Order: sequence, then C-alpha cells, then structure tokens
Amino acid sequence: MRRTAFLTALVASVMLALPAAAADSALMVMFKDMCVNTRASMDPALAKADAKSWATLPKEMFSGSEFKEMEKFEARYSAEGGGIKMLFVGVGNIDTEWGKTKVDICFVADSAADADALLKETQAFAGVQPATGAGAANQTMWAYIQGPKGNVTAAGMSDADTAAAAKAGTARILLHQKETGLTMVGYAIPRI
Repeated sequence: MRRTAFLTALVASVMLALPAAAADSALMVMFKDMCVNTRASMDPALAKADAKSWATLPKEMFSGSEFKEMEKFEARYSAEGGGIKMLFVGVGNIDTEWGKTKVDICFVADSAADADALLKETQAFAGVQPATGAGAANQTMWAYIQGPKGNVTAAGMSDADTAAAAKAGTARILLHQKETGLTMVGYAIPRI
C-alpha cells in the first residue's frame, strides 16, 4: 500500500512540474467539433451548427470562381458579441496528381480569432511541416496522411501512396487562412 501511495505521489509531483498544455482557442475547438469530429461530412457538421441555432448564409454570397468546382455546399453563421463565426461545408472536386478528385470540405471562421496564435495551434494539430509553395500569401497549407503513429507529410510520397491514402480515407489537406477581419481553419478530405 505504501508503495502505491509513493508512486501516486511521485507521478503527481512530476505532472505538476511539467508545463501545462495550453487550452485550445475557441476557433480550434469549433474546428475540431464541426470539421474533425464529423470527418468534414456536410450533414453532421450542419447539424452541429443548426443545434446552436446558427443562421443560413444565402448561396448567392458564394458566387466567386473558387466555388465553381463545388457540387454542393452550405454555410452557417452566428453573430455573437460583435463578432461573427462561420461554418462552410461542402463537396467539391479538385485537381490532384491522380486526376479530378472528390473532396469533403469543412472550414470554420471567426472574426475575433487571433490569427497568429491559431497558426501555431494549427501547426501543432497537423504535426507535420507546412507544404512549401502552396496557397497564397495569406494561407498556410499542410498535406498529410494520418497514420497509427501520427501524421506523416505527403511531400515526397509517390502518387500511388497518396492515392492509396485517399482511398483509405486517411489523406488530409489542412488550411489556415487570414483575411481582413476573419481567420479561418479547415480541411479537405479527398475520397477516390
């Protein structure tokens, strides 16, 4: 019994000496809840926003050329305390090394988020280095494969290996983006 008490005290003292893990920001919590936990699937993500009574953004607001590859999409928003939170979810097509690929896309945004802090959180979430030369100046992108021992960068992998990961549902394209007055994080899950 004494040995168990000693081990418990030792573990407790070691845990107190370790630096505390920072709590996720509100936007990272929202990303994990609405996008990660739903595997970027439209209906479950929209159900989470609808359960919070978020309003629907009209599709006419999304008329830019970047939406031409979307087969279907919907967006929700909430205006709280002078800030705006958004969810954008859909199914689209992107050009990849193995041809046109269907992707499930889920993004969340917050006008009150700290973009620099969120970038660090997104980097920690990815667990791999960002892709070089991808995206625009206001974007950071990660392409990785989820594995049993953690995420592995897709950079340098063969087309066959990345295609196999997409078929297995383990490929991810993660994006952090900073716009004027809005910070976004989201990802696409390819499925071939």
